[in-house]
Amino acid sequence: MKFISRSLSGLAFAASLAFAWPAQAVEKVNIGVVTGPTFVHTIASQKFKEEVDRALPGKYDVVIHHSAALGSETQVLQQLQLGTVQMSVCTTGPIEAFVPEIKALELPFLFSSYEATDKVLDGPIGQDLLKRFDKAGLVGMHFLDNGFRNLTNSRQPVKNPDDVKGMKIRTMESPTHLAIWRAIGANPTPMAWPITTQLQQGVLDGQENPISVISAGKLNEAGQKYLSLTRHVYSALVFVGSKAFIDKLPATDRKVFMDAAKVAAQAGRRFVRDNEASQLAALKTAGMQVVDAPDLAAFRAKTEPVYASLSGDAKKIVEEIRKTLK
Repeated sequence: MKFISRSLSGLAFAASLAFAWPAQAVEKVNIGVVTGPTFVHTIASQKFKEEVDRALPGKYDVVIHHSAALGSETQVLQQLQLGTVQMSVCTTGPIEAFVPEIKALELPFLFSSYEATDKVLDGPIGQDLLKRFDKAGLVGMHFLDNGFRNLTNSRQPVKNPDDVKGMKIRTMESPTHLAIWRAIGANPTPMAWPITTQLQQGVLDGQENPISVISAGKLNEAGQKYLSLTRHVYSALVFVGSKAFIDKLPATDRKVFMDAAKVAAQAGRRFVRDNEASQLAALKTAGMQVVDAPDLAAFRAKTEPVYASLSGDAKKIVEEIRKTLK
């Protein structure tokens, strides 16, 4: 009986120790994106979560805050710098305020195809740009697609720059995008996403975004009757990490995060490219009037002064891009 009693006492003591020492806490990873669940930003973030959960089960709780729940892209980037948010899938436009050289990717009519963007972003130029995030307290993890940007509006079909004159066009919070639309002759208005209410109320005449965004945002239902396939700027997205967070990860976990971002970025690229034609067809079926062949030569001529204003590293990077794509 004494042996049994002592054994039971030992088990009770061991159990008390188990309760006294809590299990290792799961670390929360907050991903902030401004778009809704059907946009590539969120879809790629979900793929990233799946990859991390598979490689490091139970160690990290990856939470996706979509629909601008954590603020605009500029505000999310500021939170990444502070370390209060850990990751984002962000458009390159707002990144310009933090990594000025990124504007090189935002120049009008610089890229003609996705093959061209892959050649640049997956090569030395793209990798150099990602390294430049470091000085801003950010980590550039991988590029993915938002797509080629096109113009929509509520007033009239746009075939040439004269048709845009005076239109109030929403742009991203990016000096380069503002310069592009001023050069074309529009009245550009920088505004954080979402912009559905402003379009519905007529505060804005139009906006410019890739087909994937126009489709997922149902902008045809927000009064945007006309779409012109200007493809004036290639719009990249970036998996961005907080340097404060990424740097403190164990080396093996850091590799998992970087690899997961790459896999998710590639999935995001496929999503945008594979669905673009069907999304455009659906917009046409829904009644959107599409100008398939606007006068791109006239738009290029109007935006040439944006290149003339370049200087420093951004100018050098654009020159390198042009050499790479020859």
